Amino acid sequence: MQNIDTIFVPDSQGSLFSGGPPLRYSGPMSSRDIRAVVFDLDGVLADSEGLHILAWEEIAGHYRIPGTRMPLHEWIGYPDTEICKDVVREHGLAIRPEDLLEHKRRIFRRLVTERLTPIPGSVEALREIDSIPLAVATSSSRTEAELMLRILDIIDRFRVIVTSNEVERSKPYPDSYLLAVQMLDVPPGHCVAIEDSISGVHSAREAGLTVLAVTNSVPAGRLGEADRIFPSTAEAVRWIKAHL
Repeated sequence: MQNIDTIFVPDSQGSLFSGGPPLRYSGPMSSRDIRAVVFDLDGVLADSEGLHILAWEEIAGHYRIPGTRMPLHEWIGYPDTEICKDVVREHGLAIRPEDLLEHKRRIFRRLVTERLTPIPGSVEALREIDSIPLAVATSSSRTEAELMLRILDIIDRFRVIVTSNEVERSKPYPDSYLLAVQMLDVPPGHCVAIEDSISGVHSAREAGLTVLAVTNSVPAGRLGEADRIFPSTAEAVRWIKAHL
């Protein structure tokens, strides 16, 4: 796979991959330079993307929104705060976006408590790279992220956890990854990100990290901004271990 060395930032209206000047990116680091790894959470460590979809389907039924008018799979990797604003506006709901957000999050937390499992092999893979600091950068809220990490019993594996609560702009903007590497005290060029979504890959790449994409949630053909693409989180981690 060829590396892509030109990316585009979201424009002032937040339209992904359109507008704004191109940023130059020098390509992936050499293997000896890996000093830290930043993981996405939903779809990379936690098998939760399907639970988000179930929660939105329940919301659609409650507010009588036709399922065909909610592009559920297109929302993977995007923050619920922005999705709720769009849903309220586009469907003319008589509810504030923040109230819809809390409704959806209540449903999601219930589903997580009842059904959450790890992405196969992801928890075990963390042991393969315990010699370097690890972080999480997620669009989920602090409450949801910590709940999932505790259920999976991996919260203590991460030196840094950045959620949507800590940044003004979540993915696809670079803020989450920039804050994570700042808190790790490791330059972005010495960090690897593992992502499963288009917005997450864009976020990490714009922040200057080397990006490993996994096809847990989105087909490989839609993850072309990544430096490398793997069929699973475990395979991505094995590549990192081999290059430490």
